[in-house]
Amino acid sequence: MSASPLPDDWATAPSGARLYDFLCGGKNHLRAERMLGKELLERARWLPRAAKINRAHGALIAQYFVRQGLRLILDLGCGYPSLSNAQRNVYEAAASISAGVTVVHVDHDPVVAAHARALLTGPEGHTRAVCADVRKLDQSLVPELDPTRPWGVLLHDVLPWIPNDLEAHNLLADLRDRLPPGSAISITHLTADMHPGEMEALAAIYEEAGLPVRPRTRDQIRELLAPWPLAEPGLVPTNRWFDDRLLSHIQDERSAAYAAVAWHPSEPR
Repeated sequence: MSASPLPDDWATAPSGARLYDFLCGGKNHLRAERMLGKELLERARWLPRAAKINRAHGALIAQYFVRQGLRLILDLGCGYPSLSNAQRNVYEAAASISAGVTVVHVDHDPVVAAHARALLTGPEGHTRAVCADVRKLDQSLVPELDPTRPWGVLLHDVLPWIPNDLEAHNLLADLRDRLPPGSAISITHLTADMHPGEMEALAAIYEEAGLPVRPRTRDQIRELLAPWPLAEPGLVPTNRWFDDRLLSHIQDERSAAYAAVAWHPSEPR
């Protein structure tokens, strides 16, 4: 699949992937993200912790999927690979359970996809990276989706950046239609439920920077996942989904997001 051309303002306009990398303590960011990040942190000092919780949750979900018997994982909106030993990438976490798992990393940013292609190389060629827009599954991702085998799909911190509710609903509906029995979708989603005043201010800053974001309420997020049933413990603050000693002791407000796993109705959990 050929890479998408870089926009003219690629190096000067803030990038969501580079900003997330900045918040996680990475090195793949430029002046635009550092300036925007500083402004955001003046409003919400908890943002880096929220980003790191989200990244840690992704690794735990990958292991959960493998333990549930899934051997194909689709990481939509994968972002820049982590180079920190303390922050495992999805393929590393999956491979720690089973070397036979295939992980497909997807990002619409061609530079992010190139980094993933270079650095996220799993054992025995089971890991690959694709430059594609998750909102255009029929054009870009269908060749990657084996319709005969169940998939575990990660859609972590992606839906808030699709502010149009209908478009977000359509994306999930399209995914559900294409995934075979036995598949599951894991999401994390930014919310204003825990920081209503601060989140409103953050959303305004993001909007001004050209990164419109849509924090959604718990009920709105649940509607996105319907009609697939949710695995226990349901739709909860991200740090509470796993009974993990490194996350569950953290105050829910530090997550600033909800997490859930929805299973194909043929696979009650």
